[in-house]
Amino acid sequence: MARIEPGMEAMLDMYFFETNSLLEQLDEILLRTEQANVFDNEDIKEIFRIMHTIKGSSAMMGFENLSVLAHKAEDMFFVIRENPDVITDVSFVYDLVFQVSDSYKAQIEAIQNHNDGEYESMDFSDLINKLLKGRDTLLGETTGEAAPAAGGAAAAAPAAVNSVDADKTTVRVFFEDGCQMENLRAFLLINTIKDECDYLDFTPADVETNPETSKVIIEQGFLITFKPLDNVDFVLRQIENALNVQSYEVVQAAAAAAAAAPAAELPPEPKAASSAAPAPAPVAAAPAPAAPAEEKKEPSAAEKAQAAVEKAQAASGMQKQNLISVNLAKLDALHDIVGEIITTESMVISNPDLEGLELESFNKAARQLRKLTSELQDTVMSIRMVPLAGVFQKMNRIVRDMRKKLGKDVEFVIEGEETEIDKSIVDSLQDPLMHLVRNCMDHGIEDDVQDRINAGKPEKGTLRLSAQNASGEVIITVQDDGAGIDPEKILAKARKQGILTKPESEYSEKEIQNLILLPGFSTNEQVTEFSGRGVGMDVVKANVEKCGGTIVVDSKKGQGTSFIIKIPLTLAIIDGMEITCGDLVFTVPISTIRESFKADPSQFLNDTDNNEMIMIRGVCYPILRLHEKFGIETEVTDLVDGILLLVETDNKSMCIFADKLIGEQQVVVKPFPKYLARYKIKSEGLSGCTIMGDGSISLIIDTNTLIG
Repeated sequence: MARIEPGMEAMLDMYFFETNSLLEQLDEILLRTEQANVFDNEDIKEIFRIMHTIKGSSAMMGFENLSVLAHKAEDMFFVIRENPDVITDVSFVYDLVFQVSDSYKAQIEAIQNHNDGEYESMDFSDLINKLLKGRDTLLGETTGEAAPAAGGAAAAAPAAVNSVDADKTTVRVFFEDGCQMENLRAFLLINTIKDECDYLDFTPADVETNPETSKVIIEQGFLITFKPLDNVDFVLRQIENALNVQSYEVVQAAAAAAAAAPAAELPPEPKAASSAAPAPAPVAAAPAPAAPAEEKKEPSAAEKAQAAVEKAQAASGMQKQNLISVNLAKLDALHDIVGEIITTESMVISNPDLEGLELESFNKAARQLRKLTSELQDTVMSIRMVPLAGVFQKMNRIVRDMRKKLGKDVEFVIEGEETEIDKSIVDSLQDPLMHLVRNCMDHGIEDDVQDRINAGKPEKGTLRLSAQNASGEVIITVQDDGAGIDPEKILAKARKQGILTKPESEYSEKEIQNLILLPGFSTNEQVTEFSGRGVGMDVVKANVEKCGGTIVVDSKKGQGTSFIIKIPLTLAIIDGMEITCGDLVFTVPISTIRESFKADPSQFLNDTDNNEMIMIRGVCYPILRLHEKFGIETEVTDLVDGILLLVETDNKSMCIFADKLIGEQQVVVKPFPKYLARYKIKSEGLSGCTIMGDGSISLIIDTNTLIG
């Protein structure tokens, strides 16, 4: 078990937010470039910057395993950045970086779920080795040759040096003839050994940014001065086994003396190792090695990371001045307070003690208060509204992985990702959408391309994820053009599992399709035998209903399947119209009301099934009596005596009959208590409740369920 460093707890939330944002940005770049098959310089630089930033912030937080992982990924992209010509067939790079992203997310999740500062530190050794091999492969491609085996032709260090307990050791390294990009190889060599050194300096010093130093390294070698953390032998072995190292020699002179030697005294340098060679000096153009540790203290990893973060923040100064990150818990608290203010305002304005009083000043102040609270509520809600793009883009990654795993050629189309919805709902949608997308990929799209061709479909399948606003709610559709659902097989499985509640002949095709959403509709057999639908779909439905939404299945055998999710824009505050039925008060969302009116007897008629209808401007609408729907006793039963509300949702309309209209009211939506869940109240057309100004309860009508 590892522990979070003391004093870092306050920075955790910001670290999680920034790192997760960078990882999402990384995934987006990789998915886009892989699909377009174009990896331009800007993308490479951006990926390198992301890994560099993550490396620094992780080191600052004390997450060494994450810092090292990002460091090795950064090394690989350093090779690509310095020589874009290696980008020919680098599909393995995508797989590796996606693994890095997934590993980072898994470790961050483990840290987020820490217990008293302790968390499970993951071992990334295998992945780091893959990154090193990937880097070496790319380096091999820069010369058109395979990367040489470790150990090469490097000369062994003289035994005399190993026996000397010197403060620092200086070695001169030569790379293989014609390996090219010697400055890059020198930089990677430094990265390889730096974690094993207490002090490290090298000449030329600007190998990372100056390609011209390659000429210096070819002519005079790469000079490294180091003080090992443990012993000299271990560092020398790392140098010896480094990629493209042809030979090295250990310089006998002290590091300071070697650095101070004049350039004019440099003898011709042999290309083979020789322990007797005199101590060389760097060329005049190259900066001298740093002073000993006593004069110059090497900054710690945390100090370097902090400096990197400060530099990045300074570089993006103007962009960050207008943005601020706020903990979601604070927004939730603000949202709750606004809800209580609205409820209290209603209680004050609707106070029965004020009835019959002429209070002109009070009424004027009440109207101003209503205006301000409405603006406050709109502002708070707008802060909480976020686009669905973040969740939708994550589905891109799932499709990409499954496309490779299943070998299916599928086009993934995203529409309406700019649609905004409450943050709390967005977070709850990720798992249901993930499950639906996986089902469409795995079981919806045909396994055999020939089956699609025989059905008159294009070889490439299509998976579509879309969102749109409609009457105060968001409709999200996950649709594939695959094999669709076979009603006979679904019905047979439901019969076998004993979940049918009425005779089979009474089930419509739509009801059969939606059987897959019932608890218990699952199988241990291959799900493809049942058109690939059903396993775990009850969990999807439960998660959607937690958001106050609904899900339905619409499928045609041989043509494809659509999963349609309807979610409220927010679960919090709505504008509602209050109506009464008997002793009860109901609230109807204003967004669904087209008009309210008193009816004329000439407008009423009955359809062929003797159902009550009403004619409005030449169009017939069905009538739903609230007192009959909910079994409420009332004296208002004649349609001409009550009030009618024409409501519309999802292109379906109906007239609701109630006793009378009270008026418009902004209400705070409260969920039903959990113990009422067993009565399936939501399926009867009620979405929640709200507290009225006088303390009574008003039931909120879900017109979508009521009409459906």
